[in-house]
Amino acid sequence: MSALWFIAFSLIWTGLLAGGAQFLSREPVPARFAHTIWRGAAFLAFLPWIIAGIYALIPTPMATPIPDLPYIGGAAEALSTSAAVQAANDASSIPLIGLLLAGILVGGWLVRLGINALCQVRLQNIKQMASPHRGASAEIWAKKLGLNQTPATASIPLGSPFLAGIRRRTIYLPEAISDQRDADIILAHECTHISRGDLLTRPFERLVADVFWFSPFAWMMRRELDYWREAACDEQTAALTGDNFAYARALAKTARVTRPHPTQALPVAAFILPRHATLKKRLTQLLERDARKPRQRLAMIALAAGLVLAPLSLAHATSAVSGNAFKSAIFVDSWAKVNVPFGKIYYAKYDEYKPHYGVDIKAKKGTPLHSPADAKVLYAGKKHEYGYTVDILLEDGRKMRFSSLYKTLVKTGDKVKAGEMIGKVGASAANATGPHLHLEVHKDGEAIDPLKVKGLVIYEDCCET
Repeated sequence: MSALWFIAFSLIWTGLLAGGAQFLSREPVPARFAHTIWRGAAFLAFLPWIIAGIYALIPTPMATPIPDLPYIGGAAEALSTSAAVQAANDASSIPLIGLLLAGILVGGWLVRLGINALCQVRLQNIKQMASPHRGASAEIWAKKLGLNQTPATASIPLGSPFLAGIRRRTIYLPEAISDQRDADIILAHECTHISRGDLLTRPFERLVADVFWFSPFAWMMRRELDYWREAACDEQTAALTGDNFAYARALAKTARVTRPHPTQALPVAAFILPRHATLKKRLTQLLERDARKPRQRLAMIALAAGLVLAPLSLAHATSAVSGNAFKSAIFVDSWAKVNVPFGKIYYAKYDEYKPHYGVDIKAKKGTPLHSPADAKVLYAGKKHEYGYTVDILLEDGRKMRFSSLYKTLVKTGDKVKAGEMIGKVGASAANATGPHLHLEVHKDGEAIDPLKVKGLVIYEDCCET
């Protein structure tokens, strides 16, 4: 799988998922419902690649050998093709573009890793500046929510309230929050985060933008997940405290007193999100929540469709680009010429037409032959009619036969890379009249014309008249 293929499929797939999640989470809907929808979209973004990874670990079943069809062969000097087929001849530029894109892709991941590490450093610096908060305790809310451990409270000079810590969970309150009622509501909010498990799930939810950093739709998922996580926590906390309006006032007041201070990206769920536009949306979501009804049936249908479409779309798209698996020409920097085409051929010796299941390419004896794609060697040896032969299995299931060779350079069971030398041109076929390569391509048990295989380059400017 190439970097270009990974990027292109991910862009399309995350776009479809983000569009579907946006439709299902249109207002008015409960925040917990919307958060679940976006969580599902983020999970489905990874699902095709999870399936592909599992599939890659499954042992490949024993491939059936290429059938030894009747082969007349040996007519390398007898005929010239009557029809020309243009083969793709731009394969030489594909590896360079692929390497460049792969480098950019890996570079983006390293940048995201560096940014996340920097955020962790900022968080540790804030923790070092914190001091125990003397006037606030989350014990009441911890008991109401059934938490096993009451989180500690700490005071920080600036910023928005947040929750951090895995083994020792701590709620950090900025000094600007002086009203005990507001502080109490914030503590309830952060305890609700613990009860919901957000402290553990948030890093995985945000991973979608780190992996698919090149997709604007993945960043959309990340923003929506951040918003709906807080909105869902708002709803549950307001229900816990029993006063929507008091909670809304605390939310608005906290935003006002913390807004003058610069917001730094931290690997935590802050009480006030960096994007100020979300505050009004959260307040509206909170105060009008009683009128909303979830589209549960539609959401279940969409989730089921996503689970089905994820592997199917990856399989279909992989099949559609299977012709791009070829990365090298068979003849590299050497003279060659197609002499006998695929199909019914008239043989004067027999005075009749006989099927020719491949193409014969005239070349000098000893001319190197290269594997056009990554493959596994199914057979390497000598066959009665075909002479010295190499059969290979491509990653997409197609098979290729190289016969009438002077010598083979691989062994049965070997794995070869695109461009690797697998043999040399010879005249070892039973009826050979001169050095040539007999080339066959098989798909789903049927022989197909090698000159019509998309992306396969036999030699530069192959088959042009």
